[in-house]
Amino acid sequence: MNEFFKKIKTMLFEQVEKETKKSPLRLVIGLNQVDKITPDGWNQRLNAPTKEAEKEIERRCKDIIKRLGQLTEISTANIEYYSALKRYRLINLLTRTIQNAYAGFKLGNVQPADPFELADPEVQEFVQAEREKKISSSAVIGNADNKTLEDIEKLIPEQDFQLILKKFKQETQLPPKVAVIGKSGVGKTTTVNNLFDAQLKTSPTTVGTTEAQVKEFTLSTGGNLTVIDLPGYGRSEAEDRKYDQIYKQIIPSCDLVLLVIQADTRDFADDIDMINKITKWLKEHPAPQRR
Repeated sequence: MNEFFKKIKTMLFEQVEKETKKSPLRLVIGLNQVDKITPDGWNQRLNAPTKEAEKEIERRCKDIIKRLGQLTEISTANIEYYSALKRYRLINLLTRTIQNAYAGFKLGNVQPADPFELADPEVQEFVQAEREKKISSSAVIGNADNKTLEDIEKLIPEQDFQLILKKFKQETQLPPKVAVIGKSGVGKTTTVNNLFDAQLKTSPTTVGTTEAQVKEFTLSTGGNLTVIDLPGYGRSEAEDRKYDQIYKQIIPSCDLVLLVIQADTRDFADDIDMINKITKWLKEHPAPQRR
């Protein structure tokens, strides 16, 4: 049983649970810009933090995660720290999005942008050589992808399999729909571009008369991704009241909400308020409201 089969099997079983039980919260909190926590501790040659800086980043982010957990209903399983600009820990963030997104298997083949592309040329050359060694020494299993559903059918009752098959076909016909939200300057665009290794396919369009922008992306691994870039919050009470109506209209229709927070700040009051609002809206709509 190869890794692809294991991944799909796990995701499809999770989908059955979502259909028979209350769906998990479709929210991921991303603590971005962790490279700014220890700006003098970043090894530019390797494009990675030093060991000391990595420990400080982990310590600081664990404190933030603990605080968010105490002041909101969000689970630590919905929070991850990273740096979009440095492409640091994007795999960890992607794992969170797959685990918490509705029909997360649709993001199962996504690969984030390569962090070593930002390292020195000799480091890139070494990494590429090591990757080629690993590929050449790995066993190749042919046509496993095409057999996945057939294999799953043999493992579970027919009724469960038909439920899986129906949802699988329904969801794979639709591109993943992700809402991205956060204060201005937290790195939402860089996060989307590097997390999904995506390229903008069409010019952004507004949703009705609101300031939310719908962006269609093509993924490096194939397929499309719909991203709704929501207006930033926390600038004024009047704007926040206006934007709340936009958020309430759009968020329930999405497969995932990615809330980006700046990790090197000390003021999380607006972020905590927004987490609580989104949590409430998603609990009221445990599955995406397809339009």
